[in-house]
Amino acid sequence: MAQLPFDPSTLSPVDRAIYERLVERRKAQGAGFGGPYAALMNHPQLCEKIEALGYYLKFQGHLPREVYQFLVLFVARRTGAAFEWVDHIQHAEAAGVPSSLIGALQRGEDVGAAAAPPYDLVVQVLDATLSWRNIPPRVQDESIKAFGVQGFVELVVLSGFYQMFSGINQGFDVALPEGVKSPFK
Repeated sequence: MAQLPFDPSTLSPVDRAIYERLVERRKAQGAGFGGPYAALMNHPQLCEKIEALGYYLKFQGHLPREVYQFLVLFVARRTGAAFEWVDHIQHAEAAGVPSSLIGALQRGEDVGAAAAPPYDLVVQVLDATLSWRNIPPRVQDESIKAFGVQGFVELVVLSGFYQMFSGINQGFDVALPEGVKSPFK
């Protein structure tokens, strides 16, 4: 599929207001508004709702930043979503995700056995959700103990959210930034 183009100048005044509101809201958090969101702006009302959930999870959620960013990289690697990886790698490093863990993920290695807490729990949750299986009761209990019920729910929702974004990135052929090569071999 060819990339899905987006031209803000073609938006109606109502849709242009949605676009400007979303751009400004993310800009206030130091986040850009491109990539998959540009493709989604071809359906402004849907984009607004998806962005609202993403904004909440990213900026207002209960999970520690390093857990959130690790989860994004894990899903990006497992689904092959290069744009998502490139878009989040610096955030993961800044949040304190261990470079050894990032490197192992990037190389496609099994990080489950080597991951220290709390990443080991996140891997176990993601192994289940990315395989479309129920999360084992022990993993659920330990995750709730580590992150609280709301944090555990967010882990599962984030897994689905970033699986959806992987589909959006792949389906709309969201390009990597100019001059950036795929992080996956």
